Amino acid sequence: MPRPLTLLIPPLLLLTSPPVMAASTTTPSLRHVYVMVLENHSLRDTIGNPAMPTLNRLARTYGYAADYTGVAHPSLPNYVAMIAGSTMNLTNDDPNRHFRGDNLALQLTRAGLTWRAYMQGLPHDGSTANAAGAYGKKHNPFLLSDDLLADPAQIANVRTLAALGPDLDAGRSPSLAFIVPDVCHDMHGAPECRDRRALDRDGDTFVNVWTKRIMASPDWKAGSAIVITFDEGGGGDTLGGGGRIATVVVTPDGPRGTVSRTPYNHYSLLRTLQEGFGLPLLRGAKTATRMADLFAR
Repeated sequence: MPRPLTLLIPPLLLLTSPPVMAASTTTPSLRHVYVMVLENHSLRDTIGNPAMPTLNRLARTYGYAADYTGVAHPSLPNYVAMIAGSTMNLTNDDPNRHFRGDNLALQLTRAGLTWRAYMQGLPHDGSTANAAGAYGKKHNPFLLSDDLLADPAQIANVRTLAALGPDLDAGRSPSLAFIVPDVCHDMHGAPECRDRRALDRDGDTFVNVWTKRIMASPDWKAGSAIVITFDEGGGGDTLGGGGRIATVVVTPDGPRGTVSRTPYNHYSLLRTLQEGFGLPLLRGAKTATRMADLFAR
Protein backbone atom coordinates (compact mmCIF):
# COMPACT_ATOMS: atom_id res chain seq x y z
CA MET A 1 0.00 0.00 0.00
CA PRO A 2 1.49 3.38 -0.97
CA ARG A 3 2.46 5.75 1.79
CA PRO A 4 0.29 8.86 2.24
CA LEU A 5 1.53 11.74 0.13
CA THR A 6 2.00 14.04 3.12
CA LEU A 7 4.60 11.68 4.59
CA LEU A 8 6.75 12.20 1.51
CA ILE A 9 6.94 15.94 2.19
CA PRO A 10 9.70 17.00 4.61
CA PRO A 11 8.18 18.01 7.97
CA LEU A 12 10.10 21.30 7.98
CA LEU A 13 8.43 22.28 4.72
CA LEU A 14 5.02 21.57 6.18
CA LEU A 15 5.77 23.86 9.12
CA THR A 16 7.30 26.76 7.24
CA SER A 17 5.46 27.05 3.93
CA PRO A 18 3.15 30.10 4.01
CA PRO A 19 -0.46 29.66 3.01
CA VAL A 20 -1.26 30.46 -0.59
CA MET A 21 -3.86 33.23 -0.71
CA ALA A 22 -5.99 33.82 -3.77
CA ALA A 23 -5.73 37.40 -5.03
CA SER A 24 -8.80 39.47 -4.27
CA THR A 25 -10.76 40.54 -7.35
CA THR A 26 -13.46 42.63 -5.68
CA THR A 27 -13.39 45.95 -3.88
CA PRO A 28 -14.60 45.79 -0.27
CA SER A 29 -17.24 48.22 0.94
CA LEU A 30 -15.81 51.48 2.23
CA ARG A 31 -17.00 53.78 5.02
CA HIS A 32 -14.31 56.47 5.30
CA VAL A 33 -11.42 57.06 2.92
CA TYR A 34 -8.75 59.68 3.58
CA VAL A 35 -6.82 60.59 0.42
CA MET A 36 -3.61 62.60 0.88
CA VAL A 37 -2.02 63.99 -2.27
CA LEU A 38 1.66 64.93 -2.35
CA GLU A 39 3.59 66.39 -5.28
CA ASN A 40 6.06 65.66 -8.03
CA HIS A 41 8.01 62.63 -6.80
CA SER A 42 8.59 59.48 -8.79
CA LEU A 43 8.62 56.05 -7.16
CA ARG A 44 12.42 55.93 -7.31
CA ASP A 45 12.60 59.18 -5.33
CA THR A 46 10.17 57.98 -2.66
CA ILE A 47 10.60 54.34 -1.71
CA GLY A 48 13.90 54.06 0.17
CA ASN A 49 14.28 57.81 0.61
CA PRO A 50 15.74 58.34 4.12
CA ALA A 51 14.06 61.76 4.33
CA MET A 52 10.67 60.00 4.22
CA PRO A 53 10.76 57.55 7.14
CA THR A 54 7.01 57.65 7.83
CA LEU A 55 5.96 57.07 4.25
CA ASN A 56 8.38 54.19 3.91
CA ARG A 57 7.32 52.64 7.22
CA LEU A 58 3.67 52.74 6.15
CA ALA A 59 4.56 51.27 2.76
CA ARG A 60 6.44 48.38 4.41
CA THR A 61 3.87 47.74 7.11
CA TYR A 62 0.70 47.98 5.07
CA GLY A 63 1.36 48.09 1.34
CA TYR A 64 1.96 50.15 -1.75
CA ALA A 65 1.48 50.08 -5.48
CA ALA A 66 4.85 49.77 -7.22
CA ASP A 67 3.49 50.30 -10.74
CA TYR A 68 1.07 53.21 -10.31
CA THR A 69 1.31 56.18 -12.68
CA GLY A 70 -0.05 59.67 -12.98
CA VAL A 71 -2.02 60.28 -16.15
CA ALA A 72 -0.56 63.59 -17.34
CA HIS A 73 1.80 66.47 -16.74
CA PRO A 74 1.55 69.02 -15.11
CA SER A 75 -0.30 68.89 -11.78
CA LEU A 76 -3.82 70.16 -12.40
CA PRO A 77 -5.01 67.49 -14.88
CA ASN A 78 -4.01 64.75 -12.43
CA TYR A 79 -6.11 66.20 -9.61
CA VAL A 80 -9.09 66.46 -11.95
CA ALA A 81 -8.55 62.87 -13.10
CA MET A 82 -8.79 61.63 -9.50
CA ILE A 83 -12.40 62.82 -9.20
CA ALA A 84 -13.63 62.88 -12.82
CA GLY A 85 -12.07 59.83 -14.45
CA SER A 86 -10.64 62.10 -17.15
CA THR A 87 -8.45 65.16 -17.44
CA MET A 88 -11.53 66.81 -18.99
CA ASN A 89 -9.35 68.39 -21.70
CA LEU A 90 -7.43 70.41 -19.12
CA THR A 91 -3.78 70.41 -20.11
CA ASN A 92 -2.07 73.03 -17.94
CA ASP A 93 -2.08 74.52 -14.43
CA ASP A 94 -4.38 77.47 -15.19
CA PRO A 95 -6.86 77.59 -12.25
CA ASN A 96 -9.22 79.74 -14.31
CA ARG A 97 -9.95 76.81 -16.61
CA HIS A 98 -12.78 74.64 -15.29
CA PHE A 99 -14.70 71.56 -16.37
CA ARG A 100 -18.33 70.52 -16.51
CA GLY A 101 -19.71 67.05 -15.92
CA ASP A 102 -20.30 64.40 -13.32
CA ASN A 103 -17.62 63.74 -10.74
CA LEU A 104 -17.04 61.86 -7.50
CA ALA A 105 -18.26 64.68 -5.25
CA LEU A 106 -21.58 64.94 -7.09
CA GLN A 107 -21.96 61.16 -7.02
CA LEU A 108 -21.35 60.97 -3.28
CA THR A 109 -23.92 63.69 -2.63
CA ARG A 110 -26.57 61.98 -4.77
CA ALA A 111 -25.95 58.73 -2.90
CA GLY A 112 -26.48 60.40 0.49
CA LEU A 113 -22.78 60.17 1.30
CA THR A 114 -20.43 63.00 2.23
CA TRP A 115 -17.17 64.55 1.09
CA ARG A 116 -14.88 67.31 2.25
CA ALA A 117 -11.65 68.74 0.94
CA TYR A 118 -9.23 69.85 3.65
CA MET A 119 -6.80 72.31 2.08
CA GLN A 120 -3.76 73.60 3.94
CA GLY A 121 -3.37 77.35 3.42
CA LEU A 122 -6.93 77.91 2.17
CA PRO A 123 -7.80 81.47 3.32
CA HIS A 124 -11.11 80.36 4.88
CA ASP A 125 -13.74 77.66 4.57
CA GLY A 126 -15.45 77.91 1.19
CA SER A 127 -12.81 80.21 -0.30
CA THR A 128 -12.57 80.08 -4.10
CA ALA A 129 -9.32 82.06 -4.30
CA ASN A 130 -6.89 81.01 -7.03
CA ALA A 131 -3.90 81.33 -4.72
CA ALA A 132 -2.95 82.52 -1.25
CA GLY A 133 0.61 82.18 0.00
CA ALA A 134 1.57 78.53 -0.37
CA TYR A 135 -2.00 77.45 -1.29
CA GLY A 136 -2.99 76.96 -4.92
CA LYS A 137 -6.42 76.19 -6.39
CA LYS A 138 -4.74 74.13 -9.08
CA HIS A 139 -4.40 71.41 -6.41
CA ASN A 140 -8.10 71.61 -5.48
CA PRO A 141 -10.10 69.79 -8.18
CA PHE A 142 -13.46 70.47 -6.53
CA LEU A 143 -13.09 74.20 -7.21
CA LEU A 144 -12.37 73.43 -10.86
CA SER A 145 -15.86 71.92 -11.33
CA ASP A 146 -18.44 74.41 -12.56
CA ASP A 147 -21.18 72.09 -11.33
CA LEU A 148 -19.84 72.21 -7.77
CA LEU A 149 -19.10 75.94 -7.93
CA ALA A 150 -22.75 76.58 -8.81
CA ASP A 151 -23.94 75.06 -5.52
CA PRO A 152 -23.05 76.92 -2.28
CA ALA A 153 -23.78 73.79 -0.25
CA GLN A 154 -21.11 71.92 -2.18
CA ILE A 155 -18.53 74.70 -1.87
CA ALA A 156 -19.12 74.67 1.89
CA ASN A 157 -17.42 71.25 1.83
CA VAL A 158 -14.12 72.91 0.92
CA ARG A 159 -12.49 73.48 4.31
CA THR A 160 -9.24 74.68 5.76
CA LEU A 161 -6.89 72.03 7.12
CA ALA A 162 -7.67 73.33 10.61
CA ALA A 163 -11.13 71.77 10.31
CA LEU A 164 -9.77 68.25 9.92
CA GLY A 165 -8.58 67.69 13.50
CA PRO A 166 -11.91 68.55 15.18
CA ASP A 167 -13.80 66.43 12.62
CA LEU A 168 -11.56 63.45 13.34
CA ASP A 169 -11.72 63.84 17.11
CA ALA A 170 -15.51 64.14 17.10
CA GLY A 171 -16.07 61.17 14.79
CA ARG A 172 -17.40 63.42 12.02
CA SER A 173 -15.25 62.13 9.18
CA PRO A 174 -16.91 62.37 5.76
CA SER A 175 -17.12 59.38 3.47
CA LEU A 176 -14.30 60.94 1.45
CA ALA A 177 -11.73 63.25 3.02
CA PHE A 178 -9.46 64.76 0.37
CA ILE A 179 -6.42 66.16 2.20
CA VAL A 180 -3.96 68.43 0.40
CA PRO A 181 -0.90 70.09 1.97
CA ASP A 182 0.32 73.47 0.79
CA VAL A 183 3.35 73.60 -1.52
CA CYS A 184 5.75 73.83 1.42
CA HIS A 185 4.46 70.53 2.85
CA ASP A 186 3.58 68.53 -0.28
CA MET A 187 7.27 68.03 -1.24
CA HIS A 188 6.93 70.36 -4.24
CA GLY A 189 8.19 73.66 -2.88
CA ALA A 190 7.98 77.33 -3.80
CA PRO A 191 10.06 80.44 -3.11
CA GLU A 192 7.99 81.20 0.00
CA CYS A 193 8.95 77.91 1.69
CA ARG A 194 11.29 78.44 4.65
CA ASP A 195 13.74 75.69 3.74
CA ARG A 196 13.54 74.17 0.29
CA ARG A 197 16.23 71.66 1.22
CA ALA A 198 13.87 70.12 3.77
CA LEU A 199 10.83 69.65 1.52
CA ASP A 200 10.86 65.84 1.63
CA ARG A 201 11.26 65.84 5.40
CA ASP A 202 8.50 68.41 5.91
CA GLY A 203 6.14 66.48 3.64
CA ASP A 204 6.86 63.27 5.52
CA THR A 205 6.19 65.06 8.81
CA PHE A 206 2.80 66.14 7.43
CA VAL A 207 2.03 62.50 6.62
CA ASN A 208 3.18 61.40 10.07
CA VAL A 209 1.04 63.94 11.94
CA TRP A 210 -2.15 63.32 10.00
CA THR A 211 -1.98 59.54 9.68
CA LYS A 212 -1.62 59.37 13.47
CA ARG A 213 -4.59 61.70 13.96
CA ILE A 214 -6.72 59.68 11.54
CA MET A 215 -5.80 56.35 13.12
CA ALA A 216 -6.65 57.74 16.58
CA SER A 217 -10.12 58.84 15.44
CA PRO A 218 -13.22 56.89 16.47
CA ASP A 219 -13.95 56.67 12.73
CA TRP A 220 -10.87 54.49 12.16
CA LYS A 221 -12.52 51.09 11.97
CA ALA A 222 -13.42 48.41 9.45
CA GLY A 223 -14.10 49.94 6.06
CA SER A 224 -11.65 52.82 6.52
CA ALA A 225 -8.54 53.48 4.46
CA ILE A 226 -5.81 56.08 4.10
CA VAL A 227 -4.43 56.53 0.59
CA ILE A 228 -1.21 58.51 0.21
CA THR A 229 -0.36 59.27 -3.40
CA PHE A 230 1.37 61.84 -5.59
CA ASP A 231 -0.08 63.85 -8.44
CA GLU A 232 2.72 63.03 -10.88
CA GLY A 233 6.28 61.85 -11.11
CA GLY A 234 9.22 64.20 -11.28
CA GLY A 235 12.40 64.61 -13.27
CA GLY A 236 10.94 64.09 -16.73
CA ASP A 237 9.24 60.78 -15.83
CA THR A 238 6.42 60.37 -18.37
CA LEU A 239 5.53 56.70 -17.95
CA GLY A 240 1.76 56.30 -18.26
CA GLY A 241 1.46 59.99 -19.07
CA GLY A 242 2.39 61.27 -15.63
CA GLY A 243 5.25 59.09 -14.43
CA ARG A 244 5.48 56.17 -11.99
CA ILE A 245 4.63 57.24 -8.43
CA ALA A 246 4.31 55.55 -5.05
CA THR A 247 0.78 55.06 -3.74
CA VAL A 248 0.50 53.73 -0.19
CA VAL A 249 -2.72 52.21 1.19
CA VAL A 250 -3.24 51.87 4.96
CA THR A 251 -6.22 50.00 6.40
CA PRO A 252 -7.11 48.78 9.90
CA ASP A 253 -8.18 45.36 8.69
CA GLY A 254 -6.60 44.80 5.28
CA PRO A 255 -3.36 43.46 3.82
CA ARG A 256 0.00 43.80 5.52
CA GLY A 257 3.39 44.07 3.83
CA THR A 258 1.92 44.04 0.33
CA VAL A 259 3.83 45.26 -2.72
CA SER A 260 1.44 45.31 -5.65
CA ARG A 261 3.02 44.93 -9.09
CA THR A 262 -0.30 45.44 -10.89
CA PRO A 263 -0.33 48.47 -13.22
CA TYR A 264 -2.57 51.18 -11.75
CA ASN A 265 -3.18 54.90 -12.26
CA HIS A 266 -5.43 57.65 -10.91
CA TYR A 267 -8.41 56.10 -12.68
CA SER A 268 -7.76 52.87 -10.77
CA LEU A 269 -8.01 54.76 -7.50
CA LEU A 270 -11.24 56.42 -8.62
CA ARG A 271 -12.70 53.05 -9.64
CA THR A 272 -11.80 51.56 -6.27
CA LEU A 273 -13.46 54.43 -4.40
CA GLN A 274 -16.56 54.31 -6.57
CA GLU A 275 -16.96 50.56 -6.15
CA GLY A 276 -16.29 50.77 -2.43
CA PHE A 277 -18.98 53.43 -2.02
CA GLY A 278 -21.41 51.69 -4.39
CA LEU A 279 -21.28 54.37 -7.10
CA PRO A 280 -21.35 54.10 -10.91
CA LEU A 281 -18.02 54.21 -12.70
CA LEU A 282 -17.09 57.39 -14.55
CA ARG A 283 -15.16 57.66 -17.80
CA GLY A 284 -11.65 56.20 -17.46
CA ALA A 285 -12.59 54.38 -14.26
CA LYS A 286 -14.76 52.02 -16.34
CA THR A 287 -11.74 50.37 -17.92
CA ALA A 288 -9.19 50.89 -15.14
CA THR A 289 -8.02 48.04 -12.91
CA ARG A 290 -9.42 48.14 -9.37
CA MET A 291 -6.86 48.24 -6.55
CA ALA A 292 -8.44 45.28 -4.77
CA ASP A 293 -5.18 43.70 -3.61
CA LEU A 294 -4.33 46.73 -1.46
CA PHE A 295 -7.83 47.20 0.00
CA ALA A 296 -8.90 43.56 0.44
CA ARG A 297 -10.21 42.45 3.82
